[in-house]
Amino acid sequence: MQATRRVAGLLAVLALGLVLAGCGLLASPDPTPAAIPAPDCGGARIVIPGALPCEDIAAIALGHLRQEAPALLERGVIAVDVDLQGCPRNEVPPQLDCTGEDFVQLVTFTFGPAAPDGPIEPSLTVGVAPATGRVLGIVNPLIR
Repeated sequence: MQATRRVAGLLAVLALGLVLAGCGLLASPDPTPAAIPAPDCGGARIVIPGALPCEDIAAIALGHLRQEAPALLERGVIAVDVDLQGCPRNEVPPQLDCTGEDFVQLVTFTFGPAAPDGPIEPSLTVGVAPATGRVLGIVNPLIR
């Protein structure tokens, strides 16, 4: 009977810990690779037939960064901003392939502090086609 109470008490403490962690009450104030904030959706308000929801666009961009820039994501993401803009033309150097696209969803990931020997970019922006979800490229602010 005493063992049953211990197991029940342990399960109750474990369940409470999971609930608190799920609510973010145990979250660290420092960015971690696993903690990606919800996207802040803004920019122009234009009706684009078949456009994907902002959260889906942000998920596509995050998947692309996981493949292309995992070292930056390891620093943690402190902000995700999604803005609809006109596709840039005649950029030098060209960073987005806007072939066939009038608009682009620019998803900017702002990273935590840089490590002494790590990448120094404060942010990267992934361009995503609003309706198809095609990744148009990565915009590096250090190149502009």
